[in-house]
Amino acid sequence: MSQGIPEHVDLMRAARQDSHYIGSIDIAKMPRFSEYLANQDGQLDVDIRLGTDEHHQAFMEGVASARVQVLCQRCLQPMWHDMKTTFRLLLLDSEYKMEGLQDDVDAIVLTEVPTSLYSIIEDELILGFALVPKHDEALCEAGVYMREQQPSVEQDQTTDKPNPFAVLKDLKIDG
Repeated sequence: MSQGIPEHVDLMRAARQDSHYIGSIDIAKMPRFSEYLANQDGQLDVDIRLGTDEHHQAFMEGVASARVQVLCQRCLQPMWHDMKTTFRLLLLDSEYKMEGLQDDVDAIVLTEVPTSLYSIIEDELILGFALVPKHDEALCEAGVYMREQQPSVEQDQTTDKPNPFAVLKDLKIDG
């Protein structure tokens, strides 16, 4: 087991050697992922294992977690968001090997040696990111406004709206 996450690794070689990396990465070193955040403060905690399975196929599996600041999409104020993504990827050295893989298998074709491990982790974080992060409604400034603007259930019950299907009761079907 290796302490620290190297930026570039020969993934096939590391898989043959059953490598295991544990460490932290500064969020600032992941510019594409940082675009989704309110700021670049903090670190990712990463645990990655590379190996070969029973079919002698190289794989990489891991977990990346962080406490990041994002913008609430309801009130547009910064908020803390705990995120954790897990992944398992088959490592392929040719696109031809992707043919015949099951649809539920994630794979990556390694085109560069050494490969940017940070870039792969960054891709997985982006894929696992919440599409619409928002505060709990009770804590959100916009949530208070939304509750004030919604008509109450009592108001809905007292308002007599004509039933659009009421005219159908007078129709007679001859048959």
